[in-house]
Parts: sequence; C-alpha cells; structure tokens
Amino acid sequence: MAKQLDAERIERERNRHQVGNRREEEKQKIRDTIERNRSGERKVRVIMPTHQLYANEESECVRVAAYCRVSTAEEEQAGSFEMQVQHFTSVIENTPNYQMVEIYTDEGVSGTSVYHRKGFQRMLADAEAGKIDLILTKSISRFGRNIVDVISTLRKLNNLTPPVVVRFESEGLNSIDGGNAIIITVLSAAAEMESQ
Repeated sequence: MAKQLDAERIERERNRHQVGNRREEEKQKIRDTIERNRSGERKVRVIMPTHQLYANEESECVRVAAYCRVSTAEEEQAGSFEMQVQHFTSVIENTPNYQMVEIYTDEGVSGTSVYHRKGFQRMLADAEAGKIDLILTKSISRFGRNIVDVISTLRKLNNLTPPVVVRFESEGLNSIDGGNAIIITVLSAAAEMESQ
C-alpha cells in the first residue's frame, strides 16, 4: 500500500522555506541600500554618535569586537540585525587604529540569559583569553536583558588585565568609566523589566 502524503506537513515546510527566503531577500535589500548610501548614489546625511575616549583607545592598535543581537527571528527584526552588523563592521574598518577581532552575533535569541547566547559566550571567552580590548554594542538591552548577567559580565571584563571596555552606542556610555556604573545598572534594570 502506498504511503499517504501529509498535506499539512508539506504546506508547513513550504511556508517555512518561503519565510526564510523573504528574510534573506530583506537582508539583501538592506545591504544594497547601505551600499548605495555609501557610494553616494543617494544623498543621505549620516550622523555618527558622539565618541567618548577611554584609556587604551589612543593605543596604536586597539583590538575591537562588536556584539549584535535580536531576540526574535521575525522578518521585522532582520533589518535591525543586519543594520547592526553592517554599522559595526563599517565603524571598525574605518577607524585607523581599530583591528577587527570579530562581529559576535546571536540572532533570534533572548537576552534574558547568557546560557543560550553562543555568540556572547564565545566573545567572553575571547575577551578572557586576551584577544579583545574593546567591545562595541548598540545598547544595554542588546548586550543583555538580565541585570545580574549584565552587571556581573561588565565587572568580570573590567577586572581583566588589561580591562576590556564595553561601549554602548545608543546611551553614549562605556563600562570603564566608574561614573557610568549607576546609570548602566538602572538601564539594565529597565531592559529586564521591559522584557518581562
């Protein structure tokens, strides 16, 4: 007797494949738009965030990594994720004393715990191994949405020799400045509450 086809399963697989294709198409559109903006095809004014110096940033060579994360694999967040990756790649490549270590990523992973974030864990291991001087990230909520994880991770990075600095672009803060500790704690708490 011939095996009966499961029409529902086939339709689910087809839809899953179409969603994956749409995500890739959306990412490619964003890459193309960024490239057109950089080449001057479009007249776009880029406003870069203000830049705060920290101790070893004036070194001849700063080993820089970036951490990019979005919490869901939904199509609307594909753009945000791709923009983060493109932005930090550009910043690192266009800063003369920066040397790219890696863009660490966790796509479609919640920031409420470090245990499921493989990219984050690899970044911390590389920082502890002395491969990273500076970590760039979009915001405190991209770095994590658990106050205990954020504060303990920053403390661990600050206690390394030499310390590894984390710069939060949206907030204009860096982890090495002791005056930022309370602000980072409050914003971490807000990010955790927002996720709940």
